[in-house]
Amino acid sequence: MRQDLEDFSPALKKQILERDGYACVICGAGQKEGVELHVDHIKPKDLGGQASLENGQTLCARHNFLKKNFNQTETGKKMFIRMLESAQKAGEMELAAFLEEVLGVYEKHNINGHIVWKKP
Repeated sequence: MRQDLEDFSPALKKQILERDGYACVICGAGQKEGVELHVDHIKPKDLGGQASLENGQTLCARHNFLKKNFNQTETGKKMFIRMLESAQKAGEMELAAFLEEVLGVYEKHNINGHIVWKKP
């Protein structure tokens, strides 16, 4: 066990959970649904990721487990797809256009083509 790996303090965990609305940044499930939430290092701490607000995100237990099997770009693409679907349902067309542009960058550079998003 490495002692130099940095964990989030309880105060920082609370700040990250509050910022993310006590919901998983990938699927949106959270306290309201009775889902167990974790504060996750976006860049894993064993790869040098710091315990900072910028490197923290809220994940449900399921997505935290799955993230260990995905690389960061896969996790990000799934998050952008979820955000796009949410923006479209809410009629937030400016945000939806932005997210489509971001997802287009994934496609342009052939990143994570196995994760499919439905283009409008």
